[in-house]
Amino acid sequence: MRRFWLLLLLAACRAQGLPEPYATLQAGDPQALRQMALGGEGYARLLAGWMLLGQEGIPLSERAEYAWRYALFLEGARAFEPGWQPQGAWRAAAPLLEAARDPRAFSAWARLLPDGEAVAALLRLGEGERLWEALFRGRAYRDLLEVLPPDRRPDLRAQALFRLGRYREALPFYQAWAAENPRGYLGLGYALWRLGRREEALSALARYNHPEARYAQGRILEEGGLFLEAVAAYRRSTSEGLWRATGLLERMGLGREAIPLYLELARGDSVYADDAALRAYFLAGELGLQEARREAYASLRGGLGLLLGKNPEAPPPAPVFPPPLEAPLVEALVRGGKEAWARGVVRYALWARPRDWPSLVPLYYRLGIYREGIRAAWPTALAYPRAYRDWVEAYARREGLDPNLLFAILHVESRFDPRAVSPTGALGLAQFLRSTWADVARMLSEPPADPFDPESAIRYAARYLRWLLERCQGAGLEGLEATACAVTAYNGGIGYTLRGMAREGGLYPFFRFQERDEPREYLAKVFSAYAAYRAIP
Repeated sequence: MRRFWLLLLLAACRAQGLPEPYATLQAGDPQALRQMALGGEGYARLLAGWMLLGQEGIPLSERAEYAWRYALFLEGARAFEPGWQPQGAWRAAAPLLEAARDPRAFSAWARLLPDGEAVAALLRLGEGERLWEALFRGRAYRDLLEVLPPDRRPDLRAQALFRLGRYREALPFYQAWAAENPRGYLGLGYALWRLGRREEALSALARYNHPEARYAQGRILEEGGLFLEAVAAYRRSTSEGLWRATGLLERMGLGREAIPLYLELARGDSVYADDAALRAYFLAGELGLQEARREAYASLRGGLGLLLGKNPEAPPPAPVFPPPLEAPLVEALVRGGKEAWARGVVRYALWARPRDWPSLVPLYYRLGIYREGIRAAWPTALAYPRAYRDWVEAYARREGLDPNLLFAILHVESRFDPRAVSPTGALGLAQFLRSTWADVARMLSEPPADPFDPESAIRYAARYLRWLLERCQGAGLEGLEATACAVTAYNGGIGYTLRGMAREGGLYPFFRFQERDEPREYLAKVFSAYAAYRAIP
């Protein structure tokens, strides 16, 4: 035992002054790591176990347990940082658990679906309902169809066939499902619609009394040019259906009939609420419906209210908590060059004590983990950090922008994550496509900088936003209307925005009738963040 503690002491001396138990982790002695994995606590305990997975002298079941714990932690932490996703940990844990004959192996492999190795493992380890459900949830549809008996679970077979685009094959199984559960008629209706059999689809959907079915009916009727019938179906459907109904009514010249539906949406909490209130305000004004206009104004709660001179309520303050116990440890790890371990400490603390988020989020920000900190602090004022403040304010001033607007753009685009990559290939803090990034570089008369460099991203975003504002001002817009035009163009493109305004006859008709939902929602999000930053000192 004396030799063990001497080894620990020597390891700590070699570990660049790191505090215990992280000096032991740095030293990497397997015996010491095992002691920590078995009897330690916190993130250090998890990390020690993770570091022992390749030590074949340690019992297999023990190493499997370490892998399971670490994978569960990563899954619960939901980190965005590369290298912190749980898939790699589950890939290490699953074969260890299976080799140890641990029943949790099935769950571990299921998390790796639809990977072929995971499918093969589940076929070895499971059967019946458990296997079928896992394959379906894991989107392993072809494999599910191979093992699912033809007379069992028609709901799973029908949905798997639908997702594979095999609509005709899905029909008898949707019919069998509908005989057991009316929800099967919803899928049957969609499958028939995909096959071009509209009348049969409408008949099937009529047998499922649910807003989702009424929405599908509305889409089919609208596609067939039966607009009044579509409106009748939409009125009994979802919030998206009501939004589509208002558009159809306006296009048919029935603005008065659209107003009550807009106001119904404005009173709700769907993504259409603020857009509906804004449209109802202007439409009611055009029609001379002053009472409806006042109700629309009163219903407008989000950032779009800025366009009407209405400031939304400031985000509520976060509860006041004392600094967390982890703060000194985090600072010591940062000083010792172990920022990755420091991030692990704060992620573990939030995972283990989620109610302590008001004290832990500042540590997230201290370490540059803005995206996860914003998620934990939402929707309080703590969810609006002024990240990269010196650069944002300096480049905003250089371009004549309100820094709060630039903060809002970066907040919505990436949650201040300089490593962010979107599914469409947008890169970095300001989420530029490479083509637009190159365009801005030409505006700045320089070779393209690194889009993952935070300062460059902020500088390019400020220059691009100024250019968009100038284009919108050139189209006759001023003040916040020009800002709204520029923000929409940041997301949808300046050509898309200016063409849409010309086609619809102005900024506000374009907001209502633009062909894409994403720029409309983007404007609402940015203006909500803009209002929050303006309200927070």
